[in-house]
Amino acid sequence: MSHNDNLPPYQEKQPLNETIVPIPSSPAGRIAGSIQTCSIRDNQVDYLKIVRNSATSYDICLTIDPTPLYRIQLVSSFSKVGNIQIFSSSDTTTPIAAARLSANPKSKTEPIATICTSSPAVPDALWRPMARKTGTFSIHEYQSDIPIVTVPGLAAKPHRFLWMSRHLSEPYYRLEWDGPLPMTPPSMAGDGKKGDEYVFATVAKKSTEGETNLVEIRRGGGLEFELTVILQLFVILHFSQVELI
Repeated sequence: MSHNDNLPPYQEKQPLNETIVPIPSSPAGRIAGSIQTCSIRDNQVDYLKIVRNSATSYDICLTIDPTPLYRIQLVSSFSKVGNIQIFSSSDTTTPIAAARLSANPKSKTEPIATICTSSPAVPDALWRPMARKTGTFSIHEYQSDIPIVTVPGLAAKPHRFLWMSRHLSEPYYRLEWDGPLPMTPPSMAGDGKKGDEYVFATVAKKSTEGETNLVEIRRGGGLEFELTVILQLFVILHFSQVELI
């Protein structure tokens, strides 16, 4: 009998300060796990309807659900809050966003309107200008910097957008991203031709035979972006002397 027969089985010693921790497996097979996000780069859209209640009042709802989500109120008299006001359907006393129309729209130095998408009734509210596009003839008639979320989870930042709203586009109004798209190097921005990925909102105006005033809007840009699109649409309609029916 060997003198080693009474010894315990051999075990390799582990360092005292080392702990073996199993690597957790992601339930969805990716770092984000089961968390789902929506980015403007996904090119997904939402469809909204603008329903006229009167000459000065409209409701916004989804095309798949007629329940009003927001109320648009047009104010013809002077108002410090704004001539175009948006209210939540749950509170029709305090506007959540508004647009002030210029009293001198033919001015080449003043904006035709200013837009506020957060508490327009407070004295120190932030108002962003909306201007006509100057220079040579262009299919784009208006331009402005609109706050938009470009990366899910990060704060919205202003970016330049252009509205195509001249007679060539009737009965549609299109909002297009100006410049290279997010996460795209300028050297890869293309040859100047813009595809549908540059279109962030399209409004189809209801005709006498049409079914509804339809808004197709890029998903993921944030509420400030969406409210600005609606307000700027009504600014354009006002200065074009057009009403949604």
